[in-house]
Amino acid sequence: MMRKRWTTYNKITLLVLLLLAPIVVLYSYSNETSVEVIEKEIQEASLKRMSFFSSQVDNHVKQLSILAIVVSKDQTIKELADSNIPPVDRLRQLELQDSLVKKMGLLSATSSWTNGLAIHLPQMNMDISGDYSSVYNSSTLRENVTTSWKYHPKTEGDAYFSKFVLSPLISYRNPLDAESLIEVRFFKQNIVTMLTEFKGDNQGEPFLYASRSEVITSSGADTDMVGQMIEQLEQYPLEQSGHLLLKLHGEQYMVNYTKNDSLGWYLVDYMPLHQILSPIFKARNVFYMAMGLLLVMSMVVAYFLYKQVQSPIKMLLQGVQGIQHGKYSVRLNHKSRNEFDYLFYRFNEMAAEIERLIETVYKENIRFREAKLKQLQSQINPHFLYNCLFFVKNMIAIDDKDSATAMVLNLAQYYRYITKLESTLTPLKDEIRLVTSYLDIQNLRIERFHYEIDIPSSMLNIEVPRLLIQPIVENAILHGVGSIEEYGIISIEGRETDSEFMIMIDDNGTGLSEEKKQKLRERITRPMDGESSCGLWNVHQRLLFQYHKQAGLQFENSPLGGLRVIISWGKTAEAAQDRRNG
Repeated sequence: MMRKRWTTYNKITLLVLLLLAPIVVLYSYSNETSVEVIEKEIQEASLKRMSFFSSQVDNHVKQLSILAIVVSKDQTIKELADSNIPPVDRLRQLELQDSLVKKMGLLSATSSWTNGLAIHLPQMNMDISGDYSSVYNSSTLRENVTTSWKYHPKTEGDAYFSKFVLSPLISYRNPLDAESLIEVRFFKQNIVTMLTEFKGDNQGEPFLYASRSEVITSSGADTDMVGQMIEQLEQYPLEQSGHLLLKLHGEQYMVNYTKNDSLGWYLVDYMPLHQILSPIFKARNVFYMAMGLLLVMSMVVAYFLYKQVQSPIKMLLQGVQGIQHGKYSVRLNHKSRNEFDYLFYRFNEMAAEIERLIETVYKENIRFREAKLKQLQSQINPHFLYNCLFFVKNMIAIDDKDSATAMVLNLAQYYRYITKLESTLTPLKDEIRLVTSYLDIQNLRIERFHYEIDIPSSMLNIEVPRLLIQPIVENAILHGVGSIEEYGIISIEGRETDSEFMIMIDDNGTGLSEEKKQKLRERITRPMDGESSCGLWNVHQRLLFQYHKQAGLQFENSPLGGLRVIISWGKTAEAAQDRRNG
């Protein structure tokens, strides 16, 4: 079986893929790098905008804090407190209150934020404010007086942030002991307006929040979305400022945050990541579509190349392999409509010429070999017939009719076998049966030897050339057993190895010296002449004809004391012969 190798078509296809793969990998890496750079730039730009926004809030808040301090330093407050000492001048108190209200109104107007200022004098239990809305009592002061900004949510009206300035400052421990408490307020709507302006045309959604407090958003914000975003933020320890990537409803959001120093609240801005990176994603998708189109075009080109080049080459290879395996009638009928048409035409001509040569030369050679085999058999048969007829003549001469009759019957059975020339091969069991008849005939004539036959059952059905063993047995009787006076022994044994079959014929005759065995080996390999031994030479040559160099005769010393002749042939050759006969 031919080992599978990489074809030119496979190599070209792999080369195209290897060319496309680095481009896709490099672009993917470049795209990822670009996304990271852009995300970083957007995060930094967003943090700068948020820091600027936070600083604006700080400026407004600090300005309002300064207003409260300015009011607390006004001498009118001290004068008003002193006017309460008897005798009380009510008119003067009203004038001082009116003066404070006007001053607070002027100070409030200096800020662009909507704000309010109020004064509480604990010693006089007096409240002064521009809108007369601030009313204080002991419990309210104890709960709400704080020097930092505190958020006051309201169900009705506008929520607000407020802080107090106490005079003197040490009175914050007990606000009721202070000479005066100045409250400054600014309203939630101020933050909402700034957040709305901050949002503008941006894709984000800014909001201000503190943990466990109400959230402040821009106008028209998605409060449900903001609420879910805060739930996610609560799971992370927030620093002074930073970035987060959160996932909501299967979509990623870029979240930037920074802490406002004045209020202690976090300013948060979030936006969908796909909106930010949509231009890059579009460019990426266009590139991948282009690469996909290029890949499809490459597949079309590869298919065209396969149909026009690879398929004809494959057919040529199959045709060559067919001829290699002996299928000389193979023809190529594919119409390529290109240069392969000429190759197919020439291949068909070549195959036809080879088939013609096989018919005229190879098959003629086979017929010659078969004729030669039959000629060799005919050379053996007269030699054996002469010996048998001579024995019958002697038996008749001594009036031994039983032996003569047995000889004639065995001789008839013998010739019935050898005259079947339909095939030059026969099963080994038939050949052994013939040898047994032959030995019985010779035992009738000589009556001073016995024989033993041991052939494995696995060898009995293999095909062997006709009259393969009988000439060797004949020589063992004539030149082995016949050359001694004691009782003779003929042994026939079959053996099978991994690579060959063997049949060994042993006798207890005088045997041959090493020099004579070497001469015998040389004689059976030379062309036949008048001095050559006809039987051994014929068997050896027939084995060479049938199995080529993997077969022949070998000569060794026999364990019985005489000569051992080994008939051997290779299994590969025998199997190939079986396939041809099958």
